[in-house]
Amino acid sequence: MAAWSKGMYCMKGRGNENNMNNNLPVNPLVDMTKKDWWFQHFQGCDKEPPPDGDYLELPAGGSFTVEIATNRAFTTFGHNKNFSGYFGGPQELEYTPWGCVSYPNLHTPNQTAAPGTVFAISYQNSIDKVTSENLVVFTVRNKTPWQRLTSYDVPKDLPPCPAGGCTCAWG
Repeated sequence: MAAWSKGMYCMKGRGNENNMNNNLPVNPLVDMTKKDWWFQHFQGCDKEPPPDGDYLELPAGGSFTVEIATNRAFTTFGHNKNFSGYFGGPQELEYTPWGCVSYPNLHTPNQTAAPGTVFAISYQNSIDKVTSENLVVFTVRNKTPWQRLTSYDVPKDLPPCPAGGCTCAWG
């Protein structure tokens, strides 16, 4: 799963492609060094910034909404700009033999058991300057990932980003 939003890295795929069926930001991060999994470096996502002027707006004291999905195709950023599915993947859930949803890969048997997701912010406008030391969680959404459209609250005292913006991460 990935949190798809305007302003995300690797939204369109790699290079000059505009892959409506992109799942690069979703690929599993297993058996890798930190250098490789950090901002999906192993597949080049850290080198695929959003277009100039595309940002995820973080309204202090408000909220923002992202689309949690297994693939760009299961969002309004894919082929169907009017995609309205509840889940960010196939609408018919598939389960493992032990009862966990395996597709879309939610890692939970149901929404009640979903562990929660977070957004973190770094006041660095270059992804190359983001470190675990300057990346700070600023919002948590319990019982996620589950549905595609998911909103997160922004603290009212979140400082504004510097010129050029900030860098956020979802997990």
